[in-house]
Formats: sequence, C-alpha cells, structure tokens
Amino acid sequence: MNRTILLILPLLFLAGMVSAQSAIVPVGGDAQSNGGSVSYTVGQIAVQTASNSNGSVSVAEGVQQPYEIMTVGVDDYPQIALNAVVYPNPTENLAQLQLNGFEIPAGGLRATLYDGTGKRLQTLPVTDDLTPFQIGQYATGTYYLEVRDEKRILKTFKIIRK
Repeated sequence: MNRTILLILPLLFLAGMVSAQSAIVPVGGDAQSNGGSVSYTVGQIAVQTASNSNGSVSVAEGVQQPYEIMTVGVDDYPQIALNAVVYPNPTENLAQLQLNGFEIPAGGLRATLYDGTGKRLQTLPVTDDLTPFQIGQYATGTYYLEVRDEKRILKTFKIIRK
C-alpha cells in the first residue's frame, strides 16, 4: 500500500507541472525553410511580444486575426446618382476615373487619393468624363480615391496598387 502511494504521488506532481495549449484554435500548422521552422495557430487567446537584445526586431506572438476595412454609413444624399468607375483595378501604374451619365458642375469636381493610413497623396481636378492619374510611384497596397463636389463627398473608391 505504501509503495503504491509512493509511486502515485510523484506521478501526480509531474502531471501538475506539464503545460499545454489552453485554446481550441480554428487553424494552424508548421512552416519550414532553410532558415528555420515556425509553428503557428490563428485565434490564440494569449499575446506575447518577443524582441532581440537591442530592440530592433520585435515579434508579436499570439492573436493573429484577419481584419477587413468597411465603410458604413447613411446615404445623406440619395438624389446624387454618380455612376463612376475606376479602372483597371488592381493596377500597376495608371488608373482612370470614368464618370458615366453625370453632369459635372461648373466648378468641377475634385478627386483626392489617400493611402491606407488616411494620408493625402494627391488631389486632381475632375473636369471631364475621363480623368487619368498615376499611382505607380506609390508602394504596393490599398489606396482610396475620394470624389467630391464643393460641399460633400460623392463617392469613395478602393484602389489596389499591385
């Protein structure tokens, strides 16, 4: 009897020291290359940040959730029927704003290009049904083209620079 207790107690002690993942995650895997390997999961519940000794490289381990930017709002001006397209989208260099069946006011329209952080990159006058503009000088990413008259935003386009 004493022998059994002596065998069970150390096993219980060791079982209490074992740690494992504490979340059920939807997806994960292992990635390997010549430079090393990484195990990853998406949807972890804990976050940890690791840095090198001089702080120049930092890695955030933990929650890795995708996000999507959406525009949500109320249509304050339902009487405005601006039929416009930006093409080609995605683009590498040149994009064009085309207005279809929209009468441009005497003062014209203005189109402003913003990057993903909201920084204004360029503003173009829109005085014709077709307005070409360059986007090739900017980095690959997502940009927003806002078309305005003198009073309000008429339409916003999402442009992908590949």
